[in-house]
Amino acid sequence: MKYATVFIAFSFFHFIACGQEATISKTRFVAGLSAPELFHLGFTHRVARFSQFGLNAGIGPSWGMVWTAVSLEHRLYFGKTSERTHQKLWFFRQGSTWFPAATEPSQDFTFNLTAGKDIPFKNGKNGFTIDLGVFYLPDSEDSSVMLVRSWNLWPALRFEFYFSF
Repeated sequence: MKYATVFIAFSFFHFIACGQEATISKTRFVAGLSAPELFHLGFTHRVARFSQFGLNAGIGPSWGMVWTAVSLEHRLYFGKTSERTHQKLWFFRQGSTWFPAATEPSQDFTFNLTAGKDIPFKNGKNGFTIDLGVFYLPDSEDSSVMLVRSWNLWPALRFEFYFSF
């Protein structure tokens, strides 16, 4: 309980401090649709001009059940810096998704590698992200959607809306 109180207090003061800055907020809230993260909500926090971490939770329907997902990601930003937002827009994303409802222990985690771009709206605080790549799902069943069957690689595509205060 003591650690939760410290964490909440730290988060509160951090958000107040971010609100005082004239630059765009480092913390964003996200909502999106993707494979493998499903319909998801979460947040990201930029720790440097070139590095950002994120956490989200997702849900998606399947044949006879509802899948849930929890994802952790890191983005490595590169390229030119946008004059409007003073941030780099292109990124490589590495992450992992956990499916609590998976019936096979070897299929409850994926490893994701994608590349994409942040596309800010006019005000710069809000925008959307699109990225494309692959995810690895161990012991996958054969499917016509698989990219490389021998490596269990599936296509990863994500559309995400972000906003900050």
